[in-house]
Amino acid sequence: VARGRLTVVPMVGWRRPMRWTDTGLKWVQTSPEIADFGAVMGYAMTGLGCELNHFTHGVGSEYWFRGISNSLIRPDILQRELRALRLPGLDYRIISAPNGRTRQMGTGLYIEVTDWDEWQPADLSFELMRLACRMEPRNPYANPTRAQASRFLHEMGCAALFRDLAEHGARVDIGAYLRRWRIEDAHYREASRRFWLYP
Repeated sequence: VARGRLTVVPMVGWRRPMRWTDTGLKWVQTSPEIADFGAVMGYAMTGLGCELNHFTHGVGSEYWFRGISNSLIRPDILQRELRALRLPGLDYRIISAPNGRTRQMGTGLYIEVTDWDEWQPADLSFELMRLACRMEPRNPYANPTRAQASRFLHEMGCAALFRDLAEHGARVDIGAYLRRWRIEDAHYREASRRFWLYP
């Protein structure tokens, strides 16, 4: 049996509550669409919510993951609907940006984080799924291709939600999934705490 040696090199000056902008470090682009810390924040908020429906990440060819648009919903209506959800720590600003391929201007919403302490990143994705079921002409989760279903399940990791969206559409109880998720998250944090290297 092959054996290896693990050496842990402690970081200096980092604390658990820090965000990237607190570190003073230079951002290194991790992929073409994750060009900055703002895109990382947006990925957590919109990555899942833009699957299988008419929501898209970005506005024009800019603001990847921090901007969203839907070709079937006017930006002002989408802004009104999202604000009505009163998701903690979030607001939505209508913006325009050029599309590098067509040179036409695209319009959508930029997602503002207004309160870091209240912000729950994943909540928006779940609500985008329900909103798509309610405002698009047909339930986008009802008849996916096998490849689409496989990708969604791979990224979501929850077949129960997929079945629920397909069967109940906009009537799906998103709150129940979020409550269960928070309970599981709290259990994981407590179970892993003894392995934390930094306070």
